[in-house]
Order: sequence, then structure tokens, then C-alpha cells
Amino acid sequence: MINLLAILYIMGAFIYFYSHRSGYSLLRYMYKRKNINVLLSVEIIFMIITSFIVFTNQPLNWIVALIMLLHIAGIAWIVSNPENYYEMIEESLVGGEELAENIVVITQIVFAILVLYSKVIFTL
Repeated sequence: MINLLAILYIMGAFIYFYSHRSGYSLLRYMYKRKNINVLLSVEIIFMIITSFIVFTNQPLNWIVALIMLLHIAGIAWIVSNPENYYEMIEESLVGGEELAENIVVITQIVFAILVLYSKVIFTL
């Protein structure tokens, strides 16, 4: 399951990177207000997979648990205060769209590396 999560993060990073380089931005699509259900669906999928890893592995995989908490915080923020969330997104995309795209790709790759690293740590 850890490998699946790492592969999903790497695939997500690749898709975000490739869509931005080809002129179509998946990030802009995901962050439109009318696509809130798509964004929540993706976040919930990652939350389910990370929670499955956290609650079924012994000892506690605290690295994946931190990533799970980040996904839960994102979901809670979107659901509880969507206006504030989208205001922050619009501000970050206004002058630094290229930077925002790169940060999302780098974050996805870092999450994949951390998940794989946690597999090494917690299987020893």
C-alpha cells in the first residue's frame, strides 16, 4: 500500500508538470471554485490511502501520519471555509502561477520520497 501511495504522488507530480508544460494547467482546473468536488475527491482518496497505512501498520508510521494530517487539514479548510481557501489560492496564483505549479510538483515528489523513506525506516 505504501508503494501505491508513492506511485500516486509521483504520477500526480508528473501529470501536474506535464499539463503545465503543454499549456493546459491541471492545477488551475483543480483550483477553480466550480471544481471543488474534484479537488475534494482527490484529497479524500489520498486521505483514505494514508489513513489505511497509518491504522494498519505496526509500528505507527508517523511520517505517513503527518502527511495524512496535512490532507485532513486541507479537507477541513476547504469544507469549513471555502471562501478563505479560494481567496488564498487566487492570491497565490495571481503573480506567481509558475511558482505555484512548481511548488505543487515539488511537494508531490517530496511526499513520494518521504513515503518511500518511511517504508525503509519502519520495516527495519
